Amino acid sequence: MIKSDDVWWCLMIIMRDLFLLISKMFVTKEIEIHTKRPFDIIDLTDQIKSFLKKCKAKDWLVSIFTRHTTAVLKINEAEDGFWNDLRKRCDKYVSIDERYQHNDLENRDPKTMCKSKEECLNGHSHIRAMLMWDSSETVPVKKWNMLLGVWQRILLFELDHARSRQIVFSYMGE
Repeated sequence: MIKSDDVWWCLMIIMRDLFLLISKMFVTKEIEIHTKRPFDIIDLTDQIKSFLKKCKAKDWLVSIFTRHTTAVLKINEAEDGFWNDLRKRCDKYVSIDERYQHNDLENRDPKTMCKSKEECLNGHSHIRAMLMWDSSETVPVKKWNMLLGVWQRILLFELDHARSRQIVFSYMGE
């Protein structure tokens, strides 16, 4: 049986947590990145650090989000040899030369049609994005710094052709 003291205690905890949540700072910034080529890899780490510095981020979390289905965000090493190896593997396992139903414009759902034919013929890009997976990353922040490992960087992977990409940074904290 639930006692009124238990209900009162639970309500007090909920009210405390709501107050703590409301007292936190939420700052969001959207940036535009211009990729230069298919499978371009762009290191966003320094831009995110600058964003955190400007909003005087102390502790909690920063979230990074791409608003696209053929670009992904990953935390990994920013090293050219690794990037070249990754490009080769993607070309081998998800080749641009394969036949993709997504690229069959005669049978494609009209609601998903693009503005240009070049933009639509990107079935390989969507599959690569699904295999690489993430449209967002979240990183803890402590004492004004992201808690990344020594070699970790926040990377945007362009899996389609060169274009403009919108990336959203959101800081939640004190």
